[in-house]
Amino acid sequence: MKLLLENWRQYIAEEQRVDEGLMDRVKSKLQRMAGIENVSGKINPYPEGEGYWMDIAVPYSDADVRNLSDDTLLAAAVIDKLAEEMGFKEPVVTSGYRDNHRQANAMYNNWLKAKDEDPNYLVDLYGTKCKSCTPSAGEIAIKVNQIFNDESDSNKAIKAAGDLMSNSLISRHNESPGEAIDYRFRGHPDVEKVLEAALSRGLIDGELINETGLGEPHWHMTINRVTEKGMEYLKTPNPDSPKQSNREQ
Repeated sequence: MKLLLENWRQYIAEEQRVDEGLMDRVKSKLQRMAGIENVSGKINPYPEGEGYWMDIAVPYSDADVRNLSDDTLLAAAVIDKLAEEMGFKEPVVTSGYRDNHRQANAMYNNWLKAKDEDPNYLVDLYGTKCKSCTPSAGEIAIKVNQIFNDESDSNKAIKAAGDLMSNSLISRHNESPGEAIDYRFRGHPDVEKVLEAALSRGLIDGELINETGLGEPHWHMTINRVTEKGMEYLKTPNPDSPKQSNREQ
């Protein structure tokens, strides 16, 4: 069984592909020229799903999906398929793997939004709310929060926080490969229902955190694994999929 799983993971890694449209290729090139690795486009983490749902490519925006774990990419495929089954618009992954300085940048942006009304937002999020964060996440968040409060220069603050986290993971976004993805509203009002269904139906083992308090609706999803039930789900045709239609004929 272990050997089969290893062979399957190797196959997924070989077959996984990123397909960016013209506008996203231009955007990605500009980002890379600016030293930003985030890209946008579509990724196909489960090519064997062709025909099981209408569009098996998973869209992502400003997210590093190339450095996500196999299970996290498969979870994105499960969520994509589930959204179609439920009759909802296709969700877009808006955050994937983050290195320590990208994580610091994300935390700084959140701190900036929350510092006046909720100065302990980062400490509460990473130390209390996030059950899947690292055991030392709360302590790290306290130190990062202090850096942001003490350093008025945003670039210096982000660098100092990133340096602090160079050997101290705080989020599963920082695992290598990454084990968390985010989704934002951006015209997808039902994305939370899809994420909740993926967990409640036992397709994904993980944690869903609603981070909407800072303004734009935003959900963090930590991925422990795609369950056996989730893998079977990926092999089951959706009601309106081509393979289901062929079965009915």
